[in-house]
Amino acid sequence: MRVGELDLDVRLDGGVQPVALVGPNGSGKTTLLRTIAGAYRPSTGVIAVGDRVLFDSARGIDLPPEERRVGYVPQGYGLFPHLRVLDNVRFGLAGSAQRDNGAQASALAVLEQLEAAHLAERWPDTLSGGERQRVALARALVTEPHILLLDEPLAALDAAARRTMRRRLAERLEESAVPAMVITHDIRDIVALSADVHVMEEGRIVQRGPADALAAHPATEFVAEVFGSPLA
Repeated sequence: MRVGELDLDVRLDGGVQPVALVGPNGSGKTTLLRTIAGAYRPSTGVIAVGDRVLFDSARGIDLPPEERRVGYVPQGYGLFPHLRVLDNVRFGLAGSAQRDNGAQASALAVLEQLEAAHLAERWPDTLSGGERQRVALARALVTEPHILLLDEPLAALDAAARRTMRRRLAERLEESAVPAMVITHDIRDIVALSADVHVMEEGRIVQRGPADALAAHPATEFVAEVFGSPLA
């Protein structure tokens, strides 16, 4: 996949093990997620989730975001301040057949799964960081996505809330059985999610594998610094 001048080769190899995307600021992590979601159009390349092609420059395929079946939770959660929680979640169905047929029931059902149904009539600015995270995740899951993209979903939380939500996020991803890609800078997130790590530097995946393998054999100074091993 080519994003502007960035050459990317990232593969999700089936199953439900999350992929943790790690890299220094400016390496292209958020751009990659936005490109998969359809918010950014690459100049050339192919984007596919399983056998479903979302973008192919050579074949003229470029599905709009609402048709990609991609759940995207941006940094800061991206909740609309003028909509109550239920309407924020229901907004995820905009443009789908469910928008006018059972959208409210679908939104409530997902909130219940995330133990957040009691928040349905609340406004976003009255929620805690953990509550906002659950609402944003509900809005992404209500579309029954083929892949879930999470951009630093725990970064806005304090240390105590982060420990709790790290565990809950791992549980929710396992229960939903949806392939996920998670941007994080915290090794504890990676361990809690049992994630396969992809390290991005300057727009390229420079190393991938389980955290212990990267710690034992870091390919770059950045990997060695993040995973706590000296560079051989």
